[in-house]
Amino acid sequence: MKNLIVAAAATLMFASVASAATSSGTLTVTGTVESSINLTIESAGGTTSGTGTAAATSDLGSISKYGSAPTGFTLARGASNWTLSSTIGVNVDKANLTSTDYTLDAQLGSAPASGIVWKLNGSTLSDSAATTLTSTGTYGSTGSYSWDVVVADSAAAAAIDNTINFTATSN
Repeated sequence: MKNLIVAAAATLMFASVASAATSSGTLTVTGTVESSINLTIESAGGTTSGTGTAAATSDLGSISKYGSAPTGFTLARGASNWTLSSTIGVNVDKANLTSTDYTLDAQLGSAPASGIVWKLNGSTLSDSAATTLTSTGTYGSTGSYSWDVVVADSAAAAAIDNTINFTATSN
């Protein structure tokens, strides 16, 4: 009986060793780290949504010379026009980049409505050429840019919808 137990144990040990198959393989990984920058809209006047992203929206609602200013705006009434003023906060971050600063440009997405002038940092925006807001922007810091919408008294009562396109370029 003792021999039978020893024989059974030897058979089980041999069976375990015999079924232990192995295989191996390799994965070769290639890649290149690229530098990058990321622009986000952090704040703007109006009822703003999407802050902290690159695609924020600001709703001014119904605006008029003798009405109230939209949230986050001031209203200045002139002899032949009126101006809504606020600020836009833009943040640019970087990764894997030796650049110490960036240039920030802005341009309207379409021609402004007749009698409407869009300004950032005192410069008039257009849809045909970009306007430089800063050529020495600081990474990781939200820059604040003055924003004015000037409405002529002669402008038609209509939507003034537009898009301000920002472009950050590392220096």
